[in-house]
Amino acid sequence: MKKFKNILSLLPLFKPYRREVFFAFLALIITTLMVLFFGKALKYLIDLGFAEKNHLSLNIVLLIFSGAVLVMAIAGFYRSSLINSAAEKAISDLRKKVYDHIIRVSAEFFEINKTGEVISRLTVDTVLLYTILSSTISFLLRNALLFLGGICFLFLTSFKLSVISLLLILVAISPIILMGRRVKNLSKESQSALGAVGAHVEESINGVKTIQSYLCEEKEARNFFGFVDEALKVSLKRIRIKSLMIAYVITLAFGAIAVILWVGGHDVLLGKITSGDLSSFIFYSIISATSLVSLSQIAGQLQSASSAAERIFELLQIESPVKEIENPQPFLGSEKVTLKFNSVNFSYPSRKDFLVLKNFNLEIKPGQKIAIVGLSGSGKSTLLQLLLRFYDVDSGAITANDRDIKSLSFKDLRQNFSYISQDCFIFSGTIFENIAYVDNSTLEAEVEKMISQNPALEFINKLPKKLHTSVGEKGIKLSGGERQRIAFARALIKNSPILLLDEATSALDNQNEQSINRSILELARDKTVITVAHRLSSIVNSEKIIFLEGGEIVESGTHQELMEMGGSYRKMYEMEEVAGGLHHQG
Repeated sequence: MKKFKNILSLLPLFKPYRREVFFAFLALIITTLMVLFFGKALKYLIDLGFAEKNHLSLNIVLLIFSGAVLVMAIAGFYRSSLINSAAEKAISDLRKKVYDHIIRVSAEFFEINKTGEVISRLTVDTVLLYTILSSTISFLLRNALLFLGGICFLFLTSFKLSVISLLLILVAISPIILMGRRVKNLSKESQSALGAVGAHVEESINGVKTIQSYLCEEKEARNFFGFVDEALKVSLKRIRIKSLMIAYVITLAFGAIAVILWVGGHDVLLGKITSGDLSSFIFYSIISATSLVSLSQIAGQLQSASSAAERIFELLQIESPVKEIENPQPFLGSEKVTLKFNSVNFSYPSRKDFLVLKNFNLEIKPGQKIAIVGLSGSGKSTLLQLLLRFYDVDSGAITANDRDIKSLSFKDLRQNFSYISQDCFIFSGTIFENIAYVDNSTLEAEVEKMISQNPALEFINKLPKKLHTSVGEKGIKLSGGERQRIAFARALIKNSPILLLDEATSALDNQNEQSINRSILELARDKTVITVAHRLSSIVNSEKIIFLEGGEIVESGTHQELMEMGGSYRKMYEMEEVAGGLHHQG
């Protein structure tokens, strides 16, 4: 029972569908009883019909037999229909439950876990569980009932022959248990290996341009072949063990029938039992033997299902490293939010030995336009991710209006921010669906008005279907600059008091970048704007520029003040000007 604990954990999923399950089980019992009835019908057919050559008895028995077949067919229809629909609904509920849980887990989890593995569990494993719940469990119950019923009728027919049969059956059980354990372990390994295959496929497809540009198709194919071969190796081991188990059971089960025929045949010749009794006994022996063979096969399938269920429940047991407190403080959306970083230290979970931010202090006042610059890895983007609580600080605190952001609900905190990331993720669908993603009540007229007020968004009206143009998976049909402009429009629709820009114009040409920056100045006049910038030319008009180095503020001030300091900012700016001049000359 311990082996199938994970499968038993699935039973609560059927609670809303207990009516279907009850009637499916009732239909299952009826079909099982009809099969067992055929053994008795066989006895009377031989003893009353054939042995006594009684036409009336023969016709009656065959008529009853035909009625039983009809009842079994009807019950079989309802059993299959009800259990399949209940299983489909239960697995759909499980997928929803797992997805709803995973989508709320913080970014810290996905930093150290492959998304392909999660996808595999949500797809491959749930399909396997559906097969088990819709078919295998039903077959298990049917064969278990047939086996038990067959044994009962065997004892009612001939006690001596039944004892011989039971002894032979008991000999078959121990190897099945031992082989079943091995199958379970191999099933778990097989599912993990398939998960690795899925993870590699997702990673290579996402990076296909990089792979092709470096002519590494053959290398990635070899890597993929390695994952597939490993999965195949484990699967073949599992198949061998299962096949050996089936062969063992078949040999013993049908060998037992041969023994029964030998002993029972002599009893018929001696007049101890009738030919009908022996025929009935053989029928029930075959039913018991085939049921046992089926149970041995099902045991292996249940081991696979147990492994799949375990992998899925592992997802449900994941605790997000970043959590809401039980009783968050109320924090209504405000036009005026003061943000403070107080002695913040932070390192990413995958690199705990490296501090990205060191004793970091910063105050950002309502309506202030702040720019954060510095070399790669200096902690610029990290500041925005900490504000949104994608991660939590290791020590120190971040406050909003003097309240620790950890004391706020995610909703109350994040409604204050409109965030445009560097990769500016675009969902499959239309341009309008992406822009209105934040608020389903957004009207098309509102978006059209915003486009007319922003020259950088005019490209949308030049597309064949304008707002209803399909962008493809991850916005593949759009250029990098177009994706960034749509992400910008999405942020404006949210209309939060604080705008977070994480190198949000890095894919734009100078003309569109200036257009976007003008729009920001116009539309975000009363908003707080925090910009992480790669091109210093885009932030020279910021009220305050902060230069980070090694997770610490080394310089801060206006563009003019920083240039007069002659420090790191000025060196970077002058290098950018030289690079820009060379590019212009080219």
